[in-house]
Amino acid sequence: MNHTTRFAILTAVLLAGAAVYAADENSDKEKHTVTLRDGKVLEDAYILDKKPNGITLAYKDGCKFIKFSDMPRKYQQAFGYDPIKSARYEKKLDEQKKILAKEEAEQKAKAEKRKESEDKHYKNGRINTQQQTVRKLELQLDEAKKRLETTEKTLSQDRDSLGMSSVGTQQVSVESLWGYGGRIRSSTRNAAVTNKLMKEVDTLSTTRDRQAQDVIDLQLKLEAAQRTLDMLLQNN
Repeated sequence: MNHTTRFAILTAVLLAGAAVYAADENSDKEKHTVTLRDGKVLEDAYILDKKPNGITLAYKDGCKFIKFSDMPRKYQQAFGYDPIKSARYEKKLDEQKKILAKEEAEQKAKAEKRKESEDKHYKNGRINTQQQTVRKLELQLDEAKKRLETTEKTLSQDRDSLGMSSVGTQQVSVESLWGYGGRIRSSTRNAAVTNKLMKEVDTLSTTRDRQAQDVIDLQLKLEAAQRTLDMLLQNN
């Protein structure tokens, strides 16, 4: 016989012994058949607990707390009902219930107030964050517009210079995008300068288009962020 089997047998023996003991203990109690005022019959009833305002009876089908006021007079007398003690006990219970209800109401009010404060703090935090987002997008949009304006201005100048170069003007000036030499100047028609100028115009055109798209994207983002901020402010 292994350890598990021996443990199972020992547990069964102990449970059986406890059941027999409980049965013997309850068999010594005085049992009654109690008929309540509502007509319900409790068979083999005996007292488990007694309070000034009633008793807890164990009976054939379970257990139940019964107030003395719900019992016929003969059971009230048999179980030692004292109306004065019962009234005092009921009053004490009512006072305890009122105190408990007051404490629960105070705790609930505190919890609601704390939640309201937390919600307000959370909403204010969201508003502050959204305001920072809007401000950041406004600054980014301003910078993007400035970059686009500078690029368009340079592109316009280089296109004008390219036009003058094509008709053989006396002087052509080109702003180099890659070097530090500043403006390129030529007093005669110069193919190298014209080619370089054309490349820079193409590069600036591509840059201008990309920067223009950046401005559009930032404007859309700013409008969406502002709508969100307006909604948060309205719901706050």
